[in-house]
Amino acid sequence: MAVIYPDGAAPAAPATEFFGRMRELARLDDLLRSGSGRLITLVGPGGIGKTRLAAEATRRVHRAEPDRPVYWARLAELERDCGECAENVLRSVVRTDSSDPDALDVAVGPPAGAIAEHAILVLDNCEHVLASAARAVIELLAATPGLTLLATSREPIGWADEYILAVPPLSAFESLQLFRQRAELTGCPVSDDPAQLALVRRICRRVEHNPLFLRLAAARLRHQPPAMVLAELSGDAADQRMRWSQSARAGTEPRHRGVYDVIAWSFDLCAAEEQVLLQRLSVFAAGYETDGVVPQRNGVELPAVVAVCADEVLPAERVAPLLERLAERSLVSTFRTETSVRWYLVESVRLFAGDRLRREPAEAARMAARHRRYHRDRVVEARSLWYGPGDRSWLDWARTSWDDILIGIETGLTDPAEALVGLETASVLLSVWVPFVKGGSRALTRLTAQALDVTRTEGVTEHHIRATALLGWYYLWQGEADRAAALLDECAAAGVGESSWRDTPGTDIGLPASVEWIRGLELMLFRLDPHAVTVLERAGHKFTAQGDRVGVERGQIFAALAAAMLSDPERADRITRRHLERSVASGSSLAARWAGVARTLALARSAEPATALEPAHIAVSRMAAGRNNTWMTSWSVAVCMLVLTQVLAGDPAALGAAAAIRIRATELAWLVGVFRACHRSMGVCIERVPMVVLGVRRATEVATAVIGPADFAVAEQRGGQFRPGSDAVREYLRRSWPVRPVAVDTPVDRGESADSRWGSLSPAEREVAVLAAAGWPNSAIAERRGSSVRTVDAQVASVRQKLVIGSRRQIPDHIPGHLAGAVDAERAAGPSRSRRPTPRLPGR
Repeated sequence: MAVIYPDGAAPAAPATEFFGRMRELARLDDLLRSGSGRLITLVGPGGIGKTRLAAEATRRVHRAEPDRPVYWARLAELERDCGECAENVLRSVVRTDSSDPDALDVAVGPPAGAIAEHAILVLDNCEHVLASAARAVIELLAATPGLTLLATSREPIGWADEYILAVPPLSAFESLQLFRQRAELTGCPVSDDPAQLALVRRICRRVEHNPLFLRLAAARLRHQPPAMVLAELSGDAADQRMRWSQSARAGTEPRHRGVYDVIAWSFDLCAAEEQVLLQRLSVFAAGYETDGVVPQRNGVELPAVVAVCADEVLPAERVAPLLERLAERSLVSTFRTETSVRWYLVESVRLFAGDRLRREPAEAARMAARHRRYHRDRVVEARSLWYGPGDRSWLDWARTSWDDILIGIETGLTDPAEALVGLETASVLLSVWVPFVKGGSRALTRLTAQALDVTRTEGVTEHHIRATALLGWYYLWQGEADRAAALLDECAAAGVGESSWRDTPGTDIGLPASVEWIRGLELMLFRLDPHAVTVLERAGHKFTAQGDRVGVERGQIFAALAAAMLSDPERADRITRRHLERSVASGSSLAARWAGVARTLALARSAEPATALEPAHIAVSRMAAGRNNTWMTSWSVAVCMLVLTQVLAGDPAALGAAAAIRIRATELAWLVGVFRACHRSMGVCIERVPMVVLGVRRATEVATAVIGPADFAVAEQRGGQFRPGSDAVREYLRRSWPVRPVAVDTPVDRGESADSRWGSLSPAEREVAVLAAAGWPNSAIAERRGSSVRTVDAQVASVRQKLVIGSRRQIPDHIPGHLAGAVDAERAAGPSRSRRPTPRLPGR
């Protein structure tokens, strides 16, 4: 029996290739063929591809089972909850009209039912007629035991035994494929140029990898290049995506004509309370998946939503059920772990809801103020939690809430009173180094400077002095000594009014604690002056008198670091030993890690630098054990670099035979490259910080003396390819490099350049290398490429031989920078048991 698509209601066969959805198709195929799901509902936001997935799945089932009929009922054109859904469905299937007898009797009654018992009936677009669709489902399933219903909807139908299959966004790799295909249709194809592909990947992420939004974005290429399309996706009030629309005049439903229409269709289905909560949620930052680099970004837990959004209009006890309803309607998204749920709006929904909220300016300002104060209060908690047992959980919160914190500061800059709230937030964040840990130092310092300018009319406060001094801390790390000095002079003038305050570092002239601390850092980083230890210890005492726990620990940490690098060995040993004992007793893992760093550096400067090897391993292993962040990685690498420098310069025999010494020197050159790359990625300029410059210069001299300038340059270049999120450096830090030499796994690069080695690979070997770098096992690569495992084994062996590496784990170190996105995309997608197209590499 042929497939029945009554009265032209079925979607036309797709004109373009069907992308991705292998997992969903496989699961759907199992359910449709096994009959284990009587009602299967494909659920997801508008434009995500539910109808297309249903059509593809039923086509595949019909190809496999030609005698199994498929019926299709399109419900999008019905009025909202018109009560005619059940009759419309049945009338479509059995081709009846309003004068016919009862449609259900005709469909399933004697003499021979119109709907075959093993048929599939597709109910397309049910979200606006849920009540009547549910009635139709109950009647049909009761009357026809073998019937399978496949529904598409932006929310579940609500039947007791409904099987809900969520339709996710496309993967990053699939999004890129789809965008390029649609660009071809516009006559403006995207080239293989890495810069152009990087722009397109950013566009795909900004439109949430939603297939419809990707098509709309690709259509914009008819009028402007990718860079301008990306500029239209600013994520703020100037964002243009709500003005995009389908240029096609045929084949497009009104609710899918543009981004605005897609979201408005769902918004209009919401109850009044749901609409209010959705609008208020727009004050929080948009959330999104991050293509496998990190598992998530942004999103807030229920207490934050209640604190910001609940009031007499929206009682606190109503927030949780309303959030769940909005999630059911595919308007609110979630990040879920085993123990928590974080709620968020994707950027497109946030823009729509924010526009609705701004139609009432007073309400929008009130919500923004509540959002700002909530995050200020959470940030200020760090003063009591930092360097204690609770610092880790607070830091995790700060990482995931970073964009919300910045939004809170930025949206208050037009009002001095609100800017002062933001300034307090900023000063605490700067004091606990979060900008460096998070990688957002530039944004926060820019906002801090703006807040200082806005609030100066309110008079100089403690927050002003602290924030100004901490900006000096940032400029010191940027190597902008003159700018930092000017800020310190400003703080000193406000605090003690003396112009000669720099001349007597050994004397307490009454500077505020935060100014004293920055003064000590200036002496340490730029003047290499041992008086830095005295000044930093004095800052710690002043913080103690103020009850500032964060300041106390900050002063002690840098006093220990300054002692380790600038004091005589005996004093360095005494101060770092005492600091380590105190930090371990505090219960703070963070404080203990930093104390371990200072202790290791002091040991490396002792008469027997090799005694620092094992403590160095312990220190860097602990620092690398937590979540991967570039700030901690850079310090871990610095410890390795400085210790190896001291050992190679003073006691190289402790490392073993000549071959082992050469391996360590090559590692040292690699570490120099990684160290520089870490700071570049954080926006920190270390080339102008004298203490750092001298350390890097000394490491370079020592390593070059062992392996020569050519091999040093090659190894340093490899280290310079470090990318945040890469596992290569973390794996290096975790192994016991100072205790037991390793040969084949050491990142050694001799002779020809990494680029020429990569160029020696065949196209097939390059594709295999990308998948291997993404963590795919050989069996999965074979299935992906349609070859045998033995073939892939041989290709991987050839890759290792040509790249001159001893382990498969070293392949990621040799992937060129322009293919980083391809590796990340394949890592995010993961191996699938279904075969997918082999990735096309740029330039192939």
